[in-house]
Amino acid sequence: MSTGQWPNPFDHAVLDGAIALRTPALTAVMRAVTFIGQEAPLALFLVMTIVWLLFRRAFVDVVFCTVTPILGWLVMASLKTVGGRIRPTIPPRMVEIASPSFPSGHALNSMVALGVVAFCVAHARNASWPLWPWAAGTVLIGLSRVYLAAHWATDVLAGWLIGGIVLAAALAARGALARTRAVPAARPGRRGPPPAAAG
Repeated sequence: MSTGQWPNPFDHAVLDGAIALRTPALTAVMRAVTFIGQEAPLALFLVMTIVWLLFRRAFVDVVFCTVTPILGWLVMASLKTVGGRIRPTIPPRMVEIASPSFPSGHALNSMVALGVVAFCVAHARNASWPLWPWAAGTVLIGLSRVYLAAHWATDVLAGWLIGGIVLAAALAARGALARTRAVPAARPGRRGPPPAAAG
């Protein structure tokens, strides 16, 4: 994308609709939500989770929670370099950002970072409730980027999709690693108990 014009009618319509919803109160909420999707708050959530997992000696999940967000960030940074799409113009953009628009880093990083946190907590607690804050937070962070005109809607959709792919691949790798660690090591020279005597 070489200009600041809306890249397609869909993005145009969605951004126009978001701008029409703007109020001072909603703008304050969306600024707070978008702050949570920045790298520093997400990193804080990850560090807190990793420390908790270390205390629980859940080393597979420590690796999962450490490596996956780094992989997601590298994918996001690479795609931004390749794509180079220009963000919405100012106005209506309510934030000043110099990096390319595609894909949305907030959408991708929140999908991955909050996703690994939610999965690790859900796995440790054997509960599904942590998945709901992850889903809600990821959706709200992505919507805040369109509301503030920091991104086109397709940037956010792509961020969610790519982040989901990264997360799914990491979950598959984590499952394989967990299964490998679960296989007991064979001990040479050790035999089972003798058979019970008949009668």
